Amino acid sequence: MAKTIAINPSWYWPDDVPRLLGVPPMFCDKLMAERWSRRRSDATAVADADSAVTYAEFWSRAQAVAAALRERSSGEECVALVGPGGVDGLVALIGTLAARRRSILLDPRSEAAGEAATAVGAHLAIVQPPAQAPDGIAAVELRELEEAGADGADALAQDDAGAVRDIHEPAVDLVTADGWVASQSHYSLVSGALSMAAFLELDQAEAWLCAMPLWTWEGLYSALVALYLGGAAVVCGPDGATDEVADLIDDHSVAYALAPFEILRNLSRGRPRRLAASLKRNLDGLMLSTDRPFAAIDRRKARKALDVPILTVFGLTETGPILASHPSWYVDESVGIPVTNVEVQPVNPETGEPLDTNWELLDYARMVIRAPQLMAGYEGPAAEDERLSSRLEDGWFKTGALASFDANGMMYLVEG
Repeated sequence: MAKTIAINPSWYWPDDVPRLLGVPPMFCDKLMAERWSRRRSDATAVADADSAVTYAEFWSRAQAVAAALRERSSGEECVALVGPGGVDGLVALIGTLAARRRSILLDPRSEAAGEAATAVGAHLAIVQPPAQAPDGIAAVELRELEEAGADGADALAQDDAGAVRDIHEPAVDLVTADGWVASQSHYSLVSGALSMAAFLELDQAEAWLCAMPLWTWEGLYSALVALYLGGAAVVCGPDGATDEVADLIDDHSVAYALAPFEILRNLSRGRPRRLAASLKRNLDGLMLSTDRPFAAIDRRKARKALDVPILTVFGLTETGPILASHPSWYVDESVGIPVTNVEVQPVNPETGEPLDTNWELLDYARMVIRAPQLMAGYEGPAAEDERLSSRLEDGWFKTGALASFDANGMMYLVEG
């Protein structure tokens, strides 16, 4: 595929936001937990409705999980995290990453997710009751791993170099809505967190409300952005953002929340009441995930009700965040502009061939993107599906989404 066709529009770009940034060649656990355990040891790392842990506690628990996993499995096996959520879910995730084991994050209610875990060869499941392991996969509770690995955490730190894997290898598998397994590497996860932090001009520790499950790309990245910044990842319960998390938002001075677009209609009416009031008091921006055209009127109503920027974000399981609104200026009908490090180019909707013209001259086109946060690849049966494997070619990913740009460089999602 040609790499010198229609480039990103340049009509509008926030003055202090870099278009491109280098990605540090570091493992997620080193960048998002270990370094802050030294620099911000007493700061809150993760909080949920039941507990909160400092970075020192968070890294200590993750190390214990990593030490136990090193003892139980070889580096080629995959660990299923079933229904990961709250403090324990992020401890399990960072611990698995620190063990240099690949994990697959599973929605406990999804039959397809269980089939995906079997397909990628998961041999062990870390479960959070009442969730259960998929059939045929051994189960262990997080506390068992922490107890088993408590004495080995120091040895793990000493011996880490002996188990280091490449940062570009598959590290975290996510299951798409269609049941495909898309695998992210340490490098792609760090890239996505860095890109969002840079795009939003965040250079200090900020707390994020993770209002979507960790097994979705939105939930995963909202937690990782907070940890990348050395801030607090405030994780909602299984019901998402409800009145029950209002106190958490106040207690941790949450600056950003990433939530499903569907929450907007209630928030525009000031419901749930305590949640809406808490968001209004604290937020610098409410980010809403959308993958289709939307009604701008709800966005305008919510901005008026909450008095905060209502920022849309478009992304995929395979790519992480691609497009987003910027707090400095946006159009209510537009989904936004490409985030830092993302290149967006158009292809013919009928033929899939690149279009050698500028975006703003097109009525609409399908998007292909290039970005460091692209997945490492599909896993399991999806990896053998020629139709799927062809979506990622020469570093470009075919999103399948239809879009148009206006003369200001704002992007709009179009119905297919």
